Amino acid sequence: MLSRRTATVGSMARSRAHALVLLAFAFAFLPGCPRTDQSLVLIGGARVDAARIDGDPLALLPAAAIFTGVLDARAFYASELGAQAAQLVQQLVPLGAESRFVPQRDVTRVFGALYAMQGVDYCAVVQGNFDPVAIEQAANARVQNPAGLPLVATPYAGYSIYTVADQGFVVLTPRTILSGNQTGMRRALDRLRFGRLGHDLKPWMHELLADEKAAIAVVGNLGKQAVVDAAGAELPFLKGIRMVRALGNFQAPGMNLVGSVSYGDAASAAEGLAALGRLRELASLVSMFAAIGFGTSVPTLELQQQGNDVALATSADTNFMRIVLATLIQAFRPAAKTSSTWIGG
Repeated sequence: MLSRRTATVGSMARSRAHALVLLAFAFAFLPGCPRTDQSLVLIGGARVDAARIDGDPLALLPAAAIFTGVLDARAFYASELGAQAAQLVQQLVPLGAESRFVPQRDVTRVFGALYAMQGVDYCAVVQGNFDPVAIEQAANARVQNPAGLPLVATPYAGYSIYTVADQGFVVLTPRTILSGNQTGMRRALDRLRFGRLGHDLKPWMHELLADEKAAIAVVGNLGKQAVVDAAGAELPFLKGIRMVRALGNFQAPGMNLVGSVSYGDAASAAEGLAALGRLRELASLVSMFAAIGFGTSVPTLELQQQGNDVALATSADTNFMRIVLATLIQAFRPAAKTSSTWIGG
């Protein structure tokens, strides 16, 4: 079974690995100026058709990502993990009912990337259906987000960055919202400001991320990342790593992933396989205790070397994924911060 699954991912890759995972409308002028046509987006000082943004979300993401991923939010909501999936999106998109925003109804797809710019930074493009007018009115009214913290705004590059602490979003079009932390969002807005939209991923990465059969797809370009090289001493399987690719779904037992990790040469791949094997043995030991204490088990990990690559397949049960999601939700929960400027204030 492993050979068939890994062969599928491997063939796709040849013809086209603690945080990743985020939002709808464009302002053509600074906050407080008269509203303009919502069908236009400001790119490089010129107003262009919003369809250009809606149709090419990956072009918004800054270059040099460690990991880039695509999530089919509808498939996530439809799974047994749907309730927590909505909570996670709510943390990443700090909007409430005043903005006429309901995650399960309004978010359909998420394109995200993880960076090491000024620490651990992230940026995401969330697509679906949004109400720009209601969002702006909620921000002007200084409405609190679902976590009880105020939604504030700061002008940048001709747009309004709405934030709760260091996390927030920028409405680009009624179908596309930019999300992330301050650094990630500003880098993405710089691409709009200077007209630098483009594709920084390799062709095979685009092809993998475009696979509509998968509920989740992830690619990692780790070969020239200093932070990855530094982590190699603590995590031996990262030594010599180059690329990561994975496809997954949210079917029984909870979540399933299949993919591969590429190294610089076969010898490095063999070392990576051995290091991953040690992780698998540790997980098996932990699993015995976890099953007793939490009614769940640590996912099994199937591994196989194929030249310079290590193919892998894993499945996690629903209870384990709920623990993972609870951890992510907590990680993205913003802390109080008041350094931003109120809209209209």
